[in-house]
Amino acid sequence: MKVNNNLYNNNYMPSQNIIYQDNYVENYLRKNLGKIAEVHVSFCDSIEWRDSVFTGTIEDVGKDYIVIQSNSKKYVIWNVYLDYLILNN
Repeated sequence: MKVNNNLYNNNYMPSQNIIYQDNYVENYLRKNLGKIAEVHVSFCDSIEWRDSVFTGTIEDVGKDYIVIQSNSKKYVIWNVYLDYLILNN
């Protein structure tokens, strides 16, 4: 059986430069700070909080979290639980 040595060549370089930074939710949401959003999340291990919707102003965004302010409450939502979100203008 012959092994393709090209796969193990240390000089292998992809043919295109791939930029991933614009694909992150974080970068998209940073452009929309201060806007009102509906954040739909699912907590699969919780019966009480199984599917929830948080509505409020996007205050802060990190690599793995979103901070939403709704009235006098602030919510820190981990991106792991994020299903989708709707931005309102």
